[in-house]
Amino acid sequence: MSEDFMKCQLGFLGNTEGSAYLSQGKSTVSVSVVGPFEPKASKCMYDRATVDVTFRRKTGSITVHDKMLEGIMQSTCENSLIVEQYPRTTISVTVQEMQDRGNLLSTCLNASCMALVNSGIAMHHLYAAVSCAVTENEEIILNPDESQINSSVAYFTLVFANSETRFLLTSHTTGEFSQKTYMECMNKCYGASKEVFKFYENVIKKSYIFN
Repeated sequence: MSEDFMKCQLGFLGNTEGSAYLSQGKSTVSVSVVGPFEPKASKCMYDRATVDVTFRRKTGSITVHDKMLEGIMQSTCENSLIVEQYPRTTISVTVQEMQDRGNLLSTCLNASCMALVNSGIAMHHLYAAVSCAVTENEEIILNPDESQINSSVAYFTLVFANSETRFLLTSHTTGEFSQKTYMECMNKCYGASKEVFKFYENVIKKSYIFN
């Protein structure tokens, strides 16, 4: 993963608790976090916060596939936040696509993690998403470009927590593959996730320096 593959700006939006503008390859998204705030009575949970993730396309209406991606983002955010610390509240996460040139889900997930960090909301752990494609020759390509994704026989987005042991939070796959291929992809993506966590650390350090 080259040094200029990922770029991120924290806290660029006003009237939010946290925000992040992140580019990953040629894909770019922005994420804003609002809350915890008092929700409507129908959404109130007395022992924890509710997490509401909204995904917006740059143009056009949301598709069924987009709603599925939204659900993956919501479950990943929810499992990473210490929701029990904020009972009777809602935490709202809005993910806005700016440009989609492949690996959109991993870009959205990494941007949402950075926005949550910027918000200061308590988290069990940070998380890092890595995508890979498998070719007909069973070659595994990390962070594939758009053409490599379109020509692949299988495509993975795997999300890991920054825990002491390998902790797979989320797994989204398409195509056909063997168990051996899946394990090889998991190992490669896990190795790449460590570089993402190092990137997070550098972004956070620079944010503190300039603020």
